[in-house]
Amino acid sequence: MTQSQGRAPAPLAPLSSMDKMILGAGAVLFVALCALFWPFVADDAYIVGRYAANAAAGHGLVYNAGEYVSALTSPLHALLESGIAMLGLDPVATYRLIAPVLVLVGWAAAIRMTGLRGASLVLFTAAALLSPFLALWTVGGLETALLSMLATLLTARLVVMARRGAATPVDFWGVGLLAALMFLTRYDSVLVTGPILLAIVVVSYRRPSMWLAAGGSLALATSWLMFSQLYYGGVFPTSFYLKFASGDRPRIDSLSTLVNFAVLSGLVFLAFLARPKARVGSGAARPVLSRAILRGAGISVVLFLLYASQTSGQHMMFGYRMFLPYLMPAALVLTLSVGYVPRALGAVAIVWQAGLAASVYFIGVNIAPLSTLPGLNKAYVEYQFVTPKAYGRFMDMLREDALAMADHWQETGRADRPNVYLRTGGTGYWMPDFYVYEALVSFRVQCGVPMTTMVNAAHYVQQLGISVTGSMAETMGRARPDIADTAPLLFATTIDWMGPVTTGYLYGPEPTPYPLGSSLRASCG
Repeated sequence: MTQSQGRAPAPLAPLSSMDKMILGAGAVLFVALCALFWPFVADDAYIVGRYAANAAAGHGLVYNAGEYVSALTSPLHALLESGIAMLGLDPVATYRLIAPVLVLVGWAAAIRMTGLRGASLVLFTAAALLSPFLALWTVGGLETALLSMLATLLTARLVVMARRGAATPVDFWGVGLLAALMFLTRYDSVLVTGPILLAIVVVSYRRPSMWLAAGGSLALATSWLMFSQLYYGGVFPTSFYLKFASGDRPRIDSLSTLVNFAVLSGLVFLAFLARPKARVGSGAARPVLSRAILRGAGISVVLFLLYASQTSGQHMMFGYRMFLPYLMPAALVLTLSVGYVPRALGAVAIVWQAGLAASVYFIGVNIAPLSTLPGLNKAYVEYQFVTPKAYGRFMDMLREDALAMADHWQETGRADRPNVYLRTGGTGYWMPDFYVYEALVSFRVQCGVPMTTMVNAAHYVQQLGISVTGSMAETMGRARPDIADTAPLLFATTIDWMGPVTTGYLYGPEPTPYPLGSSLRASCG
């Protein structure tokens, strides 16, 4: 039997009435979790939203009109929201409504393709779909839901190929397309897909259809890189320079995040139960393609864990955001590898997820109980005790601040364009007429992020009491000659953020101009 023929896969069992009930209950519970955490929306989601709004308004895919600097870590997400904005819809709110559907599509398609039934179906659904962290970031407004769907679809197709031990031209094109879209959703997904794709190429290099699919996939993936280089003057977003390249957070933060997620997600326990040989036979009996996929997947896991040990604790990766797109694919593979699944195991998983959901709702979006252990207690856990409701109230406050600031500027009667210095990039979403200074969008390779200079150049300076650097901005602002030491904060608000904190804005009528170059590598000042 040749590789192209493979072995005939066993027919999938039809869904029983109980399986259909499980599917319905799983979907309802996931939507309920999304509704429970709906108040939560990440600040960075509004950065993407401003790019999309500017694109729809004809200014280009930019944050500040005329400045071609990319802070976009997920190009596909930004393009999707731009399309939404061009339809006249709110890009952030509409995407958040679509996001749960994306996750459900990946979940349902994986079940259909792999034939999970009965107790295995319950375990997969409980371990993946009912994770409160997945639901939280599904409605969080960022790329998690989109990448989760693509990664789950890719994994399910690879499972089918490994079972069959052969690949059709449709398989090659499907795998290539999904991997390319994953890359456009998040660059670092190449660490997950790359080794598997290379393994498939090595054992299928005689297949012309594989090379055609590989060429198409590569062309799609690199299309954004070429566009980004021509449009923005660089292929990396500014977060690469500010977070990954500079490595501004200690490694222990990421190691703590990795260990906590491995336990809280339950994946480490499923890994102990996995018995892959019980399902697919001994290694020698597997077809060449099946062995290649498994080896590639093993390398992918190692590379991703090494990468995550450096980056999963960076700023805005709280709530285990880095891992969540791969939670469902991992749960799918591990569930299929368990073999016989006792019914009690699914029940235990459901109870576990219910306890986690209560903890996230009442305690905070980034619970990390293992951070009390020796060694891990040195890690900083961002927003550990900030609840989804508290984060939602914070976003509501920022929106109200933006509207109040626009009214205040009108009252001054000035005709020039107002400048604002922000510690929260998303606030600019609600002030489209303002020029915004902010770390991600104001970074330039030649001058970095000169905080004092930007504070001096703004009419409005955001004092953000929830962070040390946010309070530093107030000190810098009060050192300006046009802002009195005793000047009250405009739009001052006290919010509960792991204790009461006050936020507000300073107003300076005579800022010192600080023109930034129009591209990433342009000169400034």
